[in-house]
Amino acid sequence: MKISAALITFNEEKNIQKCLRSLSFADEIIVVDTGSSDKTVKIARALGAKIYKIHFKDFSNAKNFAISKTKFPWVISIDADEEVTPELKTELLKVVNEETGLAGYYIKRETLFLGKRIKHCGWNKDYQLRLFKKNKGAFNGKPVHESIEVKGGTGRLKETLLHYSYPDSRTYFEKMNRYTTLQAEEKQKGFLLLRMLTTPFAKFFRMYFLKAGFLDGKQGFILCVYSGFSEFVKFSKMRLFKIQNKVQSREVIVIRMPNWLGDAVMATIVLKPIKALYKKIVVICDVSVRAIFEKNPYIDELISFDKRKVIEIFNVAAKIKKMKPAIAVSLTPSFSSAFMLWLTGAKIRAGFSEDMGGGCLNRKYIRDTKHASLHLTEEYEKVFYMVDTAFDFEGARQELATESKQKEQKIIKKFGFAGKKKIIMIAPFVKYGQAKMWPVENWEKLISALLDRDADTLVCIAGTKQDLKYTLSDQLKLSKRIIDLRGKTNLEELIVLLKCSKTFIGNDSGLMHVADALKVPVLGIFASTSAKWTGPLNNKSKAVTSGIECAPCFDKTCRYGHYKCMKQITPEKILKLI
Repeated sequence: MKISAALITFNEEKNIQKCLRSLSFADEIIVVDTGSSDKTVKIARALGAKIYKIHFKDFSNAKNFAISKTKFPWVISIDADEEVTPELKTELLKVVNEETGLAGYYIKRETLFLGKRIKHCGWNKDYQLRLFKKNKGAFNGKPVHESIEVKGGTGRLKETLLHYSYPDSRTYFEKMNRYTTLQAEEKQKGFLLLRMLTTPFAKFFRMYFLKAGFLDGKQGFILCVYSGFSEFVKFSKMRLFKIQNKVQSREVIVIRMPNWLGDAVMATIVLKPIKALYKKIVVICDVSVRAIFEKNPYIDELISFDKRKVIEIFNVAAKIKKMKPAIAVSLTPSFSSAFMLWLTGAKIRAGFSEDMGGGCLNRKYIRDTKHASLHLTEEYEKVFYMVDTAFDFEGARQELATESKQKEQKIIKKFGFAGKKKIIMIAPFVKYGQAKMWPVENWEKLISALLDRDADTLVCIAGTKQDLKYTLSDQLKLSKRIIDLRGKTNLEELIVLLKCSKTFIGNDSGLMHVADALKVPVLGIFASTSAKWTGPLNNKSKAVTSGIECAPCFDKTCRYGHYKCMKQITPEKILKLI
């Protein structure tokens, strides 16, 4: 009889290899990843597992999804930090081939805490139903502390499953934070203040004295203390959610959008999921990025202002205050943005922790300053989860609304794009600094190669009036197949022209993100900045990096003076990728 193994993962690179190797007896291994940013998926795939990726909602949902992808009669559901012992393997293979008529089997789990097997504390009788017939069992739907329910009789196996759940205190508290949030959302109990004070001590007393946790030595004592503290955290979160639900009517939500063009484009990813919950979305933005949000169907009111004028901050805040919003979120880390939210009188004000105006916020997201783990859009989602855990960002996409067809045709005709099928838009210039801009001479070589390769290609150069200081060679200036748009277009017109383009090539810039959101194939050149943090999201797009050790550094100028992160990306490499 064949058997399937099913498990879910989230940043389990330290455990996944041991777990999967212990499952080598299974005829298939299904791994459902819920958003890992480490090497979990890579390791699992190398060990032959079938990989699926989903957005995590709760444990039952994710584990039932994993079970649904199995194809054999028997299923063993296991956690990524667990290991099947050789003895248990033998027993598993024996029972699935016996005609016992049972629908499932409980397996005793032995948990290691800080490197020691815990034999008391109430953990010595930890039986989990893990082996079952696929057509007879499923998880019970609980978001946390989920269990399998089967239709039919059950038995117990003699051998044990090893659980390496808590190798250190950091792991314990990371898991505790995740689990207590899910528990607090699931249950809303009464007498929360009383429970916050009494339950932690009761939990410690029961585990340490009544369940003989003192026999487990130092690890037993620490486990009992941690478990008591977990109860305090759980009930305190319940109280916070209760308070939040009182002020949160989901009527009006205010969003202060980023000032940078690219960041503003990426922020559009949150609008549709937010509109699914809130009756009114009010967006505040700087006038420079108004075109990004102006025609968005999910925005109920758009307020733009000039961030350089202090008086406008007060004027906008006063206007918002009349709406009596319960929630205001800032996606741009600046003092003025946080101060504006504080002036609106919103009871819940969320943003990034490095914001200089952090004192004006009461919900702060601590981001990875090295930007090595999450994409910026995922950070935006994390900020919103701090104000409402009901958001569902799975499958969310950037969205840019454009001009009417009639107006688009006028713009296309105005700039000579009518009838042109092979337009390559390039954006060689950036405001950020030299370390982010591919050398002008490389752009000239690339443009010449593009024109030589295909006689029908038209190259358009996007930029501002300030970018006219970069001069083109005489040969390129005279070419009739180059349209220099620098200083001649506004953002609305550029969006239309980008839609007409066959390909976009540019530095890590705002226009790169506009093209990406419009689903134009993008080649984005990343040097001092992180492609993992702000890279293009469209599956037709690609981020190009040098791979040099000192990048990304996020400096505006190269601290070493060599700019190798840019120079090692050659025109030949870009031409080949096109």
